[in-house]
Parts: sequence; C-alpha cells; structure tokens
Amino acid sequence: MTSGRTTTTDRPAPATPSRPGAPSPGSGRRLRPALAAAVAVLVVAGAVAGLGGIRPDSTTATPAGSAGPAAPAPAPAAEPAAFAVTPPPGWTAPTAGAPALDVFGVPFARLAEAPPFAAGDCPVGAAPRGVAAAALVAVPAGTTVEQAAQAFARGAGESAYAGSAPQVAVGPPGPRPGSGEPGTWVEATVRTDGTASGAGGCRATDGAVGVLAVPRTQARDGSVGVAMLVVAADAGGGPGDAVPRSALTDLAASAVRPG
Repeated sequence: MTSGRTTTTDRPAPATPSRPGAPSPGSGRRLRPALAAAVAVLVVAGAVAGLGGIRPDSTTATPAGSAGPAAPAPAPAAEPAAFAVTPPPGWTAPTAGAPALDVFGVPFARLAEAPPFAAGDCPVGAAPRGVAAAALVAVPAGTTVEQAAQAFARGAGESAYAGSAPQVAVGPPGPRPGSGEPGTWVEATVRTDGTASGAGGCRATDGAVGVLAVPRTQARDGSVGVAMLVVAADAGGGPGDAVPRSALTDLAASAVRPG
C-alpha cells in the first residue's frame, strides 16, 4: 500500500493532553545518555500509572476465599488512539500480526513499513528497512514534552535496531514538520555493527530516527497525554537500498488524528 491512511492501535492514557534539523555535532546540545535514561524512567512510570487505570485486563482479581496471588496481567492489547499516517511511496501496511514496537516497555502500534531486503545468506524474517509506529504516552509533571520526545528518540533507535549494537545520538527538539501545527519533532542518528541475528553485513550500519510528539490532554496532577509517532529507517551501509530521509518528515507531516 502506498497511499491511504493507516491508523494506530494503541490505548490512550487517562491522564492525557518546518523545518527539522538532522542531528550533527554542531546542531545543538545532544541529550546525554544518563539524562535520557532518567527521563525515560519518569515517562514510563507515568505511562504505566496512566494506562493501567483504564485497562480492563491490567489486574486479575483473586476471588474471595481463594488461595494464591492474582495471576499476572496479559500484555496490553493495542487499540485505536494516536495517529493515522499516509505511507510514502515504497512503504506498505505492516504484516498481519506484526508485534508492537516496544520502546521502554510502551507498545507502539505499527502503522507502516519499508519492506526488508533479502540478500544472500542473511537470516529470513529480516527487520524492515523502515518502520513507523504510534502510541499515547502519559508524560508526568516535571518532564517536558521535548524531554520525553528526546528520550523516546533514543529508545526508538535502540528498539528498531536491537541486536545490532545500536549507538544513538539524539539531536535537539524542533518544530513539527509540515503545516506548522503544534508539535515537537526530534531526530536522531543510529550506528550499528551491521549484524542481523549474528550474521554480518545483513543490517544497515546507519539509521535515522524521528519522533513527533503532540500534547493531547492534561490531567489535574500535571501529567500530559502525548500522542507520539516514532519513525526509524535505514540511512546507509546495508545490503539493501537506503530509505530516503525525507520519508521520516513526510510521515510526520501526514500524521493526523485517526477517524
């Protein structure tokens, strides 16, 4: 599929509300890994607290008089909430049953993918050359939307290129690409060892990441419900063709509320 809207399937938190610059050594202060980790802990704690309250499967009650602790809750189901996007040329709808992109424990529903490459003796079931996914995240009071977007840019790079020793450099926050609507845009670069399932030369050595963060609602405790779109794509060094960097901003510019 190269046109039309694709919607996310993630559940909202109850406590919820150009010109992008590619990161470079001179493009502004990068988010330090320690700071990113600290922000991620805060954001994920907020997401768990916010999302847990509305999941009917978040707890399993133990009937009165029965022995033993409550059974663990199943993994959160994905339901419509955050964004719809228009996939750029060459991108397709995700394969049926594709797992969510897990970023710091938050399940991002896949919206579109750039198909994987098939090369020589590389493992089957290769990761796609690009992925776009979305979720609603509860950002706690004391953490800005910009900080959360930078933290999730790092996490998205690490998740999308897991198993390839990813090293992520995060750039500064900027305005949303496209029409000038509200939102924060953050880009990051990824360096990998080029391996996939231990096979060398089967993964891009360079990747690009973009995160769009748009506040949706604010709760009385100061937490903000933020719709996030994460996009990661191969930028070079792999056996397949690189994904045009413009695909990241095109996806962000096309993102709208679903429905």
